[in-house]
Amino acid sequence: MPSTHVPSDSRPPATRPRRRASGVVVLAAATTLLLFAEATVRQPAHAAGASTATARPTIQPMSANGLFAPDQPVTFAVGAAGTPALADVGWRITDARGVLVEAGDAVVGSSGRAEIRPTRRLNAGTYRVTAHGPALPETSFRFVRTPGVEHRDAFFNVTMNGSPGPVAAALPTLDGLGAAGFRQDLQWSTVEKVPGVFDFRSTDARVDPIVRDRGVAPLFVLDYGHMAYTGGAMTPPDVSDPAQTAAWRRFVSEAVTHVRDRYPDADRSFEIWNEWTNTHGTRSADPAAYIALSRVTAATIRSVDPEARIVGPAEDAVSSGELRWLDEWFRLGGADHIDAISVHPYNQPYAPEHCVATNPCIENALRWLRDKAAKYPRANGEPLPIWITEVGWPTPNGRPGWVSEDDQAAFLVRTHVLAAQYGVERVFSFEMAAPDQPDPDGSARTFGLVDAPSRAYEPKPAAAAYATMQRQLAGMRFAGQFVTGAVREARFVSADGTRSVRVVWQTADRFDELPISVGLPGDGTIVDAYGGTKAVRGTGGKLAMSATWKPRFVVWNG
Repeated sequence: MPSTHVPSDSRPPATRPRRRASGVVVLAAATTLLLFAEATVRQPAHAAGASTATARPTIQPMSANGLFAPDQPVTFAVGAAGTPALADVGWRITDARGVLVEAGDAVVGSSGRAEIRPTRRLNAGTYRVTAHGPALPETSFRFVRTPGVEHRDAFFNVTMNGSPGPVAAALPTLDGLGAAGFRQDLQWSTVEKVPGVFDFRSTDARVDPIVRDRGVAPLFVLDYGHMAYTGGAMTPPDVSDPAQTAAWRRFVSEAVTHVRDRYPDADRSFEIWNEWTNTHGTRSADPAAYIALSRVTAATIRSVDPEARIVGPAEDAVSSGELRWLDEWFRLGGADHIDAISVHPYNQPYAPEHCVATNPCIENALRWLRDKAAKYPRANGEPLPIWITEVGWPTPNGRPGWVSEDDQAAFLVRTHVLAAQYGVERVFSFEMAAPDQPDPDGSARTFGLVDAPSRAYEPKPAAAAYATMQRQLAGMRFAGQFVTGAVREARFVSADGTRSVRVVWQTADRFDELPISVGLPGDGTIVDAYGGTKAVRGTGGKLAMSATWKPRFVVWNG
C-alpha cells in the first residue's frame, strides 16, 4: 500500500540542541525524559491507583509550576482566574519542618486576583504557602526553591504518561527538575488514523518545544496495534503474516524517518514495544514472540536511521518470573538486535534494597542484570548498557502498594544511587506529573513527582528530592559504596577529581538516625534530601554525622 505523509505545519529548521556526552555512571549519561503520550495510551497494571481530585487549586504559582529557580520571584495568585479578588487574605510561608518563614497580607495584582508576594530571600528547600480569609477556607500549596541547574546529565530521566495538559504549562516543571530527556510513546494508531496516511502533527506539537527548543533527548516507544491491520488496538503485528509485517514496517519506517528529518541533531533513541508480557494481545507472551517482532523492527530502524539507538525489551524485571523471562530472552539472542537493555524494575511498596527470600528487590535485580549483560556481550566483547526506562512508587491512593510521600522521595534517590553502582546508564523515573484523566478502569495514578495539571503541578517531596539529587550528582562518577549493617555511603567524584559527593542513608527504619563517620578533608556542606544546606567541617579528615532514611549528601571541593 503506498503511504501518504502529511507535512507538519511550520517544520522547524535543523538546529543543534545542547548535548552532553558524559554523566553519572559512565561519563556518558542520559537525559531526563518527559513522556507526552496520548490520552488513550494503555498503562500497565502496576501504574493504576485510585482517582484523585481534579479541582483547580485556590492557590496557584504565577510562574514555575511550584519549582522556583534561585533568582525567580516567588509569587502566587489566590482564587480562580477571572473572578473578583478575594478581600482580607492573609498568608504565611513555612519551611519543611513547619517553622514560620514569613507572613503577610495579599495584595491585588495586575491579574485582578489577590497575590502573595513574599519579600524574604528563600534558600533552596521545600516550603508551604498557606492562605486564609473571611471568604477563603484555609488552603495551601507546596513549593520548592531549587539550587538552579548548572548542566543537564543524561543519567537522569523522567517519564510522563496520559494527557499532561498544554505543553507550555508543563515545561517549567521539566526545567525545574533538571530534566534533560523524555520518553514519548509513538503509537501506530495515533499517527496512522487513516490507513496509508501518516500524520505526525499532534506529536510534533508536543515534542517540538522539548527537543527543538530545549535540546532534550527523545526516547520514542514504537508500540501497540492497529485495528485495520492487527485486529486489535493492543494486538502486535504477527510477523509471520506478510501483510501485517509490511504494514508494521511501513509505520516504523515513516516514524523513524520523520523523527530523523525533524530532529537531525538530537540524541535519538527508539524503544521496541512496551512491556510485552503485559501488552502482547493475542500473541504469545514468550520471549521468542517478542524477539521476532524486535528483529523486524530493529532492521527497519537501522535501514532508515543508522545513528539511532535501539532499546528493548522494556520488561518488568524484579520477580523470579520476570527474571526467568529475561533469562530466556538473553538465551534466545534478544540482545543481538538492540543497543541498550531496558527494564522496568517496579517493586512497590518496598524499598529498593529490601531484599529478603520472600521479596525480590531492585538491588538484586540490577546485580543479576549486570551479570547477565556481561555474559551476553556485544560482538566487541563489551556488555550492552542498561537503561531503566520506568521505575517509581505510587503515593497514597486507597489501593495496595502505595508508599508515603517521604518514602517515594527516599526510594527515588536510593534507586538512582544503586543504579549508578550497578552500571545503569540511564534512569527514567515514572512519572513527572500525575495525569488528570483516569485510566480505562476508572482509576488514576499517583506515581507523579508533581501533581496533575489541574492541580497546577504542585510538587511532591519527590520533586524536591529529584531536583536536589540532579544538582548534586550531575556529571559525577560512581566511585564505590560502603555498607556497614543498615548504613550505606556511596561515593561520587567529578571527572577532574575536584569535587566529591558522599550519599549517606540507612535502611533500618524510617525514624532511625544511625551514626556514621564520613571522610571530609576540610570544609564542606551537608545537603538534605529536599535541598536544605548546612556548612560542616571535618575533624581529622572525618565528619561524624547520622544516616537517615532519606539520603543526604556530603559535598566538598578540592
